[in-house]
Amino acid sequence: MHPAYYYHYRMHRLRKKMRPVASLIIIFMLFFIIINGLVVCMPSLAKGARGMLNIMLAWSDRDPRGILRVGVPILAWAGRQEDIPQVVSPGDLMAPLIRVISAGRQRPVLMLESQMPLLAAVNASETKSAPVMAPPVEPLPDKEMQAVAPPLSKESLVAIYNTHTGETYALTDGMERFNGKRGGVVKAAEALEDELEEKYGIQVARSDAINDTNYSASYARSQDTLRQLLEDNPSVQVVLDIHRDAGKSRENSLVTVDGQQVAPVLIIVGSDARAPFPTWRQNYDFARELAEEIEKQHPGLCLGVRIKEGRYNQFLHPRAVLLEVGSVSNSTEEAVHSARMLAGPVAEMVKRYMDGEV
Repeated sequence: MHPAYYYHYRMHRLRKKMRPVASLIIIFMLFFIIINGLVVCMPSLAKGARGMLNIMLAWSDRDPRGILRVGVPILAWAGRQEDIPQVVSPGDLMAPLIRVISAGRQRPVLMLESQMPLLAAVNASETKSAPVMAPPVEPLPDKEMQAVAPPLSKESLVAIYNTHTGETYALTDGMERFNGKRGGVVKAAEALEDELEEKYGIQVARSDAINDTNYSASYARSQDTLRQLLEDNPSVQVVLDIHRDAGKSRENSLVTVDGQQVAPVLIIVGSDARAPFPTWRQNYDFARELAEEIEKQHPGLCLGVRIKEGRYNQFLHPRAVLLEVGSVSNSTEEAVHSARMLAGPVAEMVKRYMDGEV
């Protein structure tokens, strides 16, 4: 073939091959222009388009090359897709170039900062700004102060303790229980105490004695703890033994109350199935009343009342119950939040018994 014809033949084939590539480039440029226009004009419509662009041009700074990608945005085009994508738009590429052009020639460091954001961040941190002070809080009037913090009762009206002191919440502590230490159930008991005293003015007698060093003898040990509490505080109206459930999945360990996901509460009442307990139905009646009040104040929080064969020290007081606040699959924070919710219903029950309504 004549060299001139061969040259034209090769150029024709090259142009034919480049047409799809050129078309793709034009399509991408139009795509970028449309997206940038949508961001300005219709942000809600642009959200879906940006999501598609995320997938097409995603990159991550989890590998060492990401440092260069952040410092020199043009390198982001050579990135790879990972689970946390970031979008590099034409505007992102042009901004560093504009900053270089607009940077003062008398300050060469600005040119470096425009392509090395880390350097700019270090320089910016050296310039200390004045701290922003929160406006002073106005003291509440006496009446409002009394509404927030009512006077504390002269005597303890609620007794709280933990038979299984080491029980805790695996989502927070990574284990089911501590041996010889106080677990998350003690924090839940403390939160309930604080709420009763600070919000409702009901003094609480609480023991955080460790009762389960010998787990099989926990109730024998906690019986001594409760007897001492009742002896020291003869005016106690309600007794609560705070536990947490076990063997539940995460899905079954959450309830939605007031728009928040918290730990559910189950009330346990003992019976005379294993040992004499002739008055257990008094405890059962109180448990049902408490469950109804919880449902009234915080619908969905209480899972009801369950009767079991043990006595759980409830024979020592007619209004003693066991509360399972959440399960091992909860976090301590979720249990504490539920414990604080319990304060209102418990305070209402105390009020009823003090007023002689029950």
